[in-house]
Amino acid sequence: MAKGRNKKLTTDPNARPEQREQTEKLKKVTENWTPLQKTPPSYMKGTLAATVWQRLIPILQETGVVKQADKATVECLCSAIQLYREAFENVQKNGIQREVWTTPILPTGETLDKEFTRYQKNPAVTTMDSAMKQIKTFSSDLGLTPASRASLMASVDSQDDDTPSLAEILNAKSGDF
Repeated sequence: MAKGRNKKLTTDPNARPEQREQTEKLKKVTENWTPLQKTPPSYMKGTLAATVWQRLIPILQETGVVKQADKATVECLCSAIQLYREAFENVQKNGIQREVWTTPILPTGETLDKEFTRYQKNPAVTTMDSAMKQIKTFSSDLGLTPASRASLMASVDSQDDDTPSLAEILNAKSGDF
């Protein structure tokens, strides 16, 4: 079975008209939502995560679909990028593994020359792996990958007019639904 071309969010005048229409639909669904704050949370001040936030926010604001409701996801993405970078720097400095040596001690208390025992993985490698998975997940959640943008558009297309939007649900008073 042949797959169609993935939908993408774009306002590029050279893009296909249906792609621009889909982007506008998604923007309209979320137009009344509070925009995402431009400044990083105070706990991030002076960190790489804050720098990532400042570079990422203009990209997210340009899409017009990421809002203040997505703040926690953006925070997690920025933190995961910082963790990845710190782990990467550790691996650059200390390598992906290290040799483990032991010094045998005889019953008399005399020590022998060191013996190679095994290699031990640098724990920063595991941190890098975990952070990469988190970055991929959060990037997808925020529509920063082509596949996730197409998925966002599919959900906008399939939204039933009688179904309240998330904005309507969040702004509703008890008993409205």
